[in-house]
Amino acid sequence: MYSCYSCGKTYSLLEPRWRCDCGGFLTLPENAPFHRETFANRGYSIWRYRESYFLPPQAPSVSLGEGWTPIVSERIDGMEVRFKLDYLMPSGSFKDRGASVLVSLCKALGIEELVEDSSGNAGAAMAAYCAIAGIKCRIFAPAYTPDGKLIQTRLYGAEVVKVPGTRQDTNDAVLRAAAATYYGSHLWNPYFVQGHMSAAFELWEQLRGEVPHSLILPLGSGGYLEGIFRGFRTLHLAGLVRTIPRLIGVQAHHCRPLHEAFLLGLDEGAPVEVKPTLAEGIAVSRPPRAAAVLEAVRRSGGTILSVSEDSIRAAHGLLLRYGFFAEPTSAVALAGWLQLPPSERENSVILLTGHGLKESEKIAKMHGL
Repeated sequence: MYSCYSCGKTYSLLEPRWRCDCGGFLTLPENAPFHRETFANRGYSIWRYRESYFLPPQAPSVSLGEGWTPIVSERIDGMEVRFKLDYLMPSGSFKDRGASVLVSLCKALGIEELVEDSSGNAGAAMAAYCAIAGIKCRIFAPAYTPDGKLIQTRLYGAEVVKVPGTRQDTNDAVLRAAAATYYGSHLWNPYFVQGHMSAAFELWEQLRGEVPHSLILPLGSGGYLEGIFRGFRTLHLAGLVRTIPRLIGVQAHHCRPLHEAFLLGLDEGAPVEVKPTLAEGIAVSRPPRAAAVLEAVRRSGGTILSVSEDSIRAAHGLLLRYGFFAEPTSAVALAGWLQLPPSERENSVILLTGHGLKESEKIAKMHGL
């Protein structure tokens, strides 16, 4: 059953719904099944852990082989740090984890068309998985979005709807469309979050049961962090880990509603002045699942940081020096790690989330080429 985080109302998983009637976001049970014997002989993708996603039994696995991205160890600033290269996915970003699971749900429910709002990785991921599922996909994006950012989405066959005005105008437009068409939202839908649980399961297997002291990742809407927390919580409830890693979300200082909320002890995102940032992939001023994200950070004993534009640029240059061609948004995680005291940097894994080839022209300008 779905449960509303705000009012507690429940709904059947077979109902094509993305939020509660009260306007609150939906969650799935925390006690997901996880049994080693069910995946011991399965292939290495996120579908190794199918039972943990709470999908209806009839749901197909709409997959492009996503997941099981490599972990690479490096020595930076005199300390060892590990990177999980989640940009090495079929559509070029970690969002493939969520898109694969959400589109599988849509296929099970007989949904033939959906809408989504994104100008970047989420739109490309949903377009890719809808293409192989045979689901018509319309992606709403602000009219000011450069065409180059939308080429991948269009090439997958999705219709791109450009909306004049602000990012909020785009959100309003997709909500109007959602009155008649299923809203396959990476911001709202709990099944998109479920897909991100797979990153925690992979880390547990790849590190042979070792739990890192800290996981550090870019933080925009927060679904990635929420999903990873749910994944480690599942492992903990199954008795497979004794602790959950400290989750450290990193925002750009120019768009930091969750950082401010964390500092102020709030349960919702804080209103902030938003400025353009190199990390535009996490420039989410009003994350709808903020309460669950903040709860996950606090329950893990983690924190939320914000980093400057100069530190993002410097951290991205450092990633390039080590051979990681990630998008600028990924660099906030390394910038955040460098901001920590040395004692808190030990035994950390940094998650790199989007491929640099998506923004090669921007990267060239960033570094003066």
